[in-house]
Amino acid sequence: MTARLLLIEDDASIARFVEMALEDLPGVELHVATRLSQARTALASGRWHLVISDLMLPDGSAESLLAEGRAQATGAPPWVVFSAGLQPERLLALQALGVTRTLRKPVPLAELLSTVTELLHGQASAASPAPAPAAAAEHALPATLHTHFGGDRALFEHFRAGCLERFADDIAQGDAAVAADDADELRRVAHGLKAVLELLGHPDLSIQALVLEEAAAHSSTLPTTGWTVLRRSLQALRNARH
Repeated sequence: MTARLLLIEDDASIARFVEMALEDLPGVELHVATRLSQARTALASGRWHLVISDLMLPDGSAESLLAEGRAQATGAPPWVVFSAGLQPERLLALQALGVTRTLRKPVPLAELLSTVTELLHGQASAASPAPAPAAAAEHALPATLHTHFGGDRALFEHFRAGCLERFADDIAQGDAAVAADDADELRRVAHGLKAVLELLGHPDLSIQALVLEEAAAHSSTLPTTGWTVLRRSLQALRNARH
């Protein structure tokens, strides 16, 4: 039987990571909703076996779906929340709304596969450990290759290439947010980049995105300098890809 999984995630790079991670799981059919409106339509059709949802979406928070009882309705599928970090009190609130599991974003490949397999089939996947690289080559391999990609270099390189291409869209969205003086949109752009940059093995740039996200959320003025710095870093990564 085909297991239908709904991913509610607006960041194309994270959605692609999940798609690539699940490609080798037999019988899993993945559908992606990038907005709350799309998610509501998809959920209304029923027939889902698992839902994985980010919280921050362009048209609101996915917590509104949970508040509507989507995860507690009769026959509702297990609901997993994907987030870059949650306070304990918020975790408790999500559990009270019917959330089955929370996964920190970015999630390691092995943890994602294990969670999906367990919730769909009632058993954890037996992810084989990645072979240890030769000592001389250890420093040539990004730590994220083992932490988040299970040692699968081809998967990492494929994901990286797609992310570098999509940085053009991220830059355009950030520029548009600054031009429109739209702090919420700039915060959303920074939020998505924070997880992607960590997956790519750039924790320093991930911190830049985190600082920008928090500044856009709490500062009385738009953090244009923070965006300029992060934008320059993204462009440098794109320019160095070859």
